[in-house]
Amino acid sequence: MAEVVRAGARIAYEVSGDGPAVVLIRNNRRPRDFRPADWLADRFRVVQVHPVGFGASERPAEYDFGSIGEQVLAVLDHEGIDRFAVWGFSQPACMAAMVARSTSRAAGLVMGGVAPIGFPTDGDMRRMEREPRLRRPALEFWRAYRSHDWHHELRCFNGTKIVYAGTADKAINRVRRLKPVLRGIGYVCLEFEGLDHAASSLGVDTTDGRLIVEAVVDHLPDRW
Repeated sequence: MAEVVRAGARIAYEVSGDGPAVVLIRNNRRPRDFRPADWLADRFRVVQVHPVGFGASERPAEYDFGSIGEQVLAVLDHEGIDRFAVWGFSQPACMAAMVARSTSRAAGLVMGGVAPIGFPTDGDMRRMEREPRLRRPALEFWRAYRSHDWHHELRCFNGTKIVYAGTADKAINRVRRLKPVLRGIGYVCLEFEGLDHAASSLGVDTTDGRLIVEAVVDHLPDRW
C-alpha cells in the first residue's frame, strides 16, 4: 500500500498493471484487493484510491471530506499520470463523479449501483442527518455532493459516461426512470440480469463480476 499526503492527511492507494489509467474509488478496507483490479490490470494501469476518512487512508477528525477530486489528482500527480478514467460503485460512484467534475484530465466516468442524478433525495439526506451510526466523513461527503447540480455537471462532462446496475438492485428503478435523460446527456446505460446490489459491486470475485468488468470495458475508449 502506497501513500501520499495532501492537506496534512495520508491518502492510501495501490497501483497495478500498465496502460491507460483507471482509478477505482474505494471506501472500505475489505476486501484487501478488488478482484476487478486484477482483471483490469491486464489492459490498464489500475489505481485503487482510498479517500481521506475512508478505507485504509487516514481518518482525521477535521478535513475537507468532499475534496475527492483534489485527493485523486494528488495521487495521480505523484504517480506521473495525466489522463485517466474513474470508476466507483454505490457511494464511491458518487465520489467518482466528484472526481470527474473537478478536472479536465478525466477521460471517462463509470458509475455502478446508483442513479447519477437525483440521489440522495431530500428524504435520503434527512435520514442520513439523523443516523447516529453514519460517520462524519460520509455525512460531510454527501453534503458536498448535494451542493452540485448533477444534471448540469454531467452534461458538461465530455468524457465517456457509463452507468450500470443489476436488475435486482433497488437502484435500477431510478436508473430506468432517468434513462431518457441519461442517454440525452451521453450516458451508456447497462443492466445485468438478476444481480442485486451486492452481487454487482466491485468487491465480488465471481463470474458475474468479471462479466460486468468486460461489459464496461467494451464501452471505454481504447486509449486516452
